[in-house]
Amino acid sequence: MRDNLGKYQIRKLLGQGASGRVFLALDTFSGNEVALKVIDSEVLKDPDLGAIRMRQFMNEASLAGKLDHPHIVKILEAVMGADHGYIAMEYVSGGTLADRLEPGIPMDLDDIIEIAFKCCGALEYAGRHGIVHRDVKPANVMISDEAEIKVSDFGAAYFHRANVTQISNIGTPLYESPEQVSGQPLTQQSDMFSLGVLLYEMSTGMQPFKADNVQIGRA
Repeated sequence: MRDNLGKYQIRKLLGQGASGRVFLALDTFSGNEVALKVIDSEVLKDPDLGAIRMRQFMNEASLAGKLDHPHIVKILEAVMGADHGYIAMEYVSGGTLADRLEPGIPMDLDDIIEIAFKCCGALEYAGRHGIVHRDVKPANVMISDEAEIKVSDFGAAYFHRANVTQISNIGTPLYESPEQVSGQPLTQQSDMFSLGVLLYEMSTGMQPFKADNVQIGRA
């Protein structure tokens, strides 16, 4: 990885996902720190996953400047090419809800209520813009050092008003709604189901569903 991408100066690696890496970077024009998600060009060469990963990346990139809500991570800029790309996002220091959860230990009730309230606001706002997040889970709820809550990663999102082919069979099974698992049409209520799973986990220290697969039984 070179030291600069466009106007962004790479500072350090923050994390790595299925489609690329996220860096802490400096916007040399504004002087602000950003989180820079860089797609891995090697991933795009995979004949099976390359198209899916690019569509996820483009999903998120298409939201640059569109979702303006205090509890949604802002996407500031997106640069896409045939085999490369990066997305500059608001940097939220402090980690994710996944870092705060401890197996078997419930979270403080006041924290649960605050997280639930702010996530509901974010998802309701996205829903009013025709967007279903589709991957509400602890790793996608950011908690800043100032205890601010922000929903992140709309790469799996479903766009009701989009004139493009939507990604299917994507999400995190432990948090998916029944209609998502079975490939049925999705509404904002699907995200609310996933948030309900998250609330259960915060309240009990356990996930509500355990199974060897994600198949839904049929009568």
